[in-house]
Amino acid sequence: MHRLLKYFIYSFLALLIMHNTSYADVLEFAQVSDVHYIYGKNDSLDKYLYFLALSLNKKNPDFTIFLGDNVDRSREENVIGFMKAIYTLRTPYYIAFGDNDAHSLSGIGKEIYLDIVSTFNNNQKPNKKYYYFKPNGKFICVVLDDTSDFAYSSHGEIPTEQIEWLDKLLTKYPQKMFLIFHHCPLIAPREEYKLSLLNSDKYKELIAKHNNILLISSGHYHQEQITQDENGVRHISAPAFKDIPHSYQLIKIIYDENSIKSPKDIEVSVEKVKV
Repeated sequence: MHRLLKYFIYSFLALLIMHNTSYADVLEFAQVSDVHYIYGKNDSLDKYLYFLALSLNKKNPDFTIFLGDNVDRSREENVIGFMKAIYTLRTPYYIAFGDNDAHSLSGIGKEIYLDIVSTFNNNQKPNKKYYYFKPNGKFICVVLDDTSDFAYSSHGEIPTEQIEWLDKLLTKYPQKMFLIFHHCPLIAPREEYKLSLLNSDKYKELIAKHNNILLISSGHYHQEQITQDENGVRHISAPAFKDIPHSYQLIKIIYDENSIKSPKDIEVSVEKVKV
């Protein structure tokens, strides 16, 4: 009887400890930016995109985001060639617009671009230039479009329509943490006016209004940088995949129930594609 009583006491204590222990979880995603693919012009880039897919399939992140300038010129054959080059990618992946990707006055429009992408990728909805998805129950990922619809411009600008849409989304899900992706960074890795985000004041006001934005990732400058603003939001600038050594970023967010708004850690590593 004495041994049986001790067994029940130890079992109860173990269950109590397990109940009060906070178990850390992980969200891991990859981001690839500025591929600048041109069909038939660079066989080595086709090769590196093939090995990029192999690398990501092996690492198996929760998702992959392409941060824009996926093609170098707004041409249908470039978009098809790019999508074929990453076709073996098995992880869920999503695509943002860059300033080189689609503009109807001197290339293909965004509707045609999205039709091509959605043919190859079931995650990409036709006619959705900006959108959100949920990689798990804790996070919401938002993909914005900061590029011109009509003519090429190296400036970025997030339209008022998207600012208002994002404001409503952030308000609707106050207990979720948001990861935001678009091509042109709010906080740039260097000063260069011709590449800047034009309506940054409205965007900064939105960020200051909400406390459920964890990070904002962008490309455009072909330069890696990680900063944190006064609101605690991380701003991650990605390197250009087209540049040697053909690298991408792997981002790991370590969190638990008690630290979701201030995660235990955010790890950013740069992975070089090996052939």
